Amino acid sequence: MVLANDSSGYFWDFGDGTVSYLAEPEHQYEAAGIYTVKREVYQNGVLVDKSEKVVDLVTPKIVELDITLPQSITEKEQTQLTAKFITSEPLEAIRYQWYVDEQSLGDALSDPVITHVFSDAGTYVVTLNVLWEQTTVRSFEVNVVVEEQNDNTDPDNGGKDPGDGGTDPGDGGTDPDDGKSETPNKSPDQSDGGGSWGIVSLLGLLFLAIRRRR
Repeated sequence: MVLANDSSGYFWDFGDGTVSYLAEPEHQYEAAGIYTVKREVYQNGVLVDKSEKVVDLVTPKIVELDITLPQSITEKEQTQLTAKFITSEPLEAIRYQWYVDEQSLGDALSDPVITHVFSDAGTYVVTLNVLWEQTTVRSFEVNVVVEEQNDNTDPDNGGKDPGDGGTDPGDGGTDPDDGKSETPNKSPDQSDGGGSWGIVSLLGLLFLAIRRRR
């Protein structure tokens, strides 16, 4: 902001797109946020003083921040971490940044739930930062105890289920009917072929009897 060469006065920028030229202006913000207010003082068109201040209208609206964890956490298994964030009124542009032992778990997320796998048993410090745009408005951390995986292997059984490898008494047995070939069903009109020879023999006898009569 530059005033005319013969001008003296004040210039205020409230960070939300509004300005004022009063010495002591009043301003009301329409939405929650974190704003940078800038003030400039001019004498005869020359900047003689300037200052700025951050106005935080987000933090006062935060009622509670906590981390919800499972009752038990085991190494090498997926663990769900949930941010419990309560405010006096809805806040937009909130994001969550997670750390385990000061190591970031990735970019800040708008989702309050994240899944993480602890590679080893032990005690870890889980830190949660709540961000408004790029500014941290609240932090919370908790110690997390991660247990070793339980070994359910039976040392007396070589790690095998008692039922594994067993043979079903019925397995491998042979069905009494297995391996037998069935003769195709015959129709009532079919014969084994012996009937045709019987007919030929009868015809031969009749032929001989006729010749003898002659």
